[in-house]
Amino acid sequence: MNTRLEQDEDGKWKGMGKQELIDYFSEYAVSKAHHAYGPKGHRGMSVLIFESSAVGYTEAERLHEHFVHQRTDRHAWQKNHKVKFLPGGGGERELYGFLARKHDMENFNRHCHRKTCLKYKMRSYNEMVVTQMKQMDEDNQKLNSLKNIMVKKEQHSKLVEEKLGVVTQKRREAMEENKNVRKKSKEKHLEYKNEMKLQEQFYQDQIERIHKAAEEMEIKFEQLLQEERKKARRSEVVSGSTEDRRQRKEEIQKFIDCQVKDVEEFESERDKLIKLYEQKKVKLKLEYMAKEVALEKKLDVALTALMDKRKPDIFQSPTSGST
Repeated sequence: MNTRLEQDEDGKWKGMGKQELIDYFSEYAVSKAHHAYGPKGHRGMSVLIFESSAVGYTEAERLHEHFVHQRTDRHAWQKNHKVKFLPGGGGERELYGFLARKHDMENFNRHCHRKTCLKYKMRSYNEMVVTQMKQMDEDNQKLNSLKNIMVKKEQHSKLVEEKLGVVTQKRREAMEENKNVRKKSKEKHLEYKNEMKLQEQFYQDQIERIHKAAEEMEIKFEQLLQEERKKARRSEVVSGSTEDRRQRKEEIQKFIDCQVKDVEEFESERDKLIKLYEQKKVKLKLEYMAKEVALEKKLDVALTALMDKRKPDIFQSPTSGST
């Protein structure tokens, strides 16, 4: 109230501008300002409009308390001898203010042009402040609850990340260890393989020596037979009677025939002996291969049992607590 300042050349009252009034009460978070104008200009009445919320209502109420404290509230305005100018003689108008009621708004609109009338709706303190404060409190509780959930989720995620990091590190170490073990196993296997080759070569050399000795014996045996035949042929006599020479030839031929027969029997028995030896050799190799396969199977079973025994625990993500 009393926002008229001075009159213009036509005698109409000039009042405070909207922005000037807003700036004057800038510390109260005013949204808008509206003035009442009549036939004689500014009516000295203005309305400060605040945000339509509990905060806006609180700011309006704070400004109302300011006027009460300055003794420029509704009660002071309604006095018959109210102060219209600030002390000091400067001609500055004293401003009065209070929270508007329904009849205040009706009075304000009566002094306004029809197009400049304010539309308003009266709302209770309970509706504007109490209810909204309750809603704000509930919203804050929900927000705090959501914050707690987010904090727990972050903690859970951090815990999972840490556990996953530990598991990953252990897995990496295990893989590196397994790699080293496999490398050593391959080296050992190669070592055994080379050793087996040396052993096989050793036994093969022995077998070769036995075969060579047998061949030499057969050669000597054949040479011995040939020598005996030569002796028999050289012993053939040319002297004596015809009957004696005939008998001597028959004996020599009989000796040679006997040797041939012995050689044939020897070769037959030798072939049988070699065949039997080869059969035994094949049987021995089959038995060896069967034992080697059985040994490989035992190794596979043992390795499977070892992997089952050393199998890592299954990683389970820790569950977040209920909220």
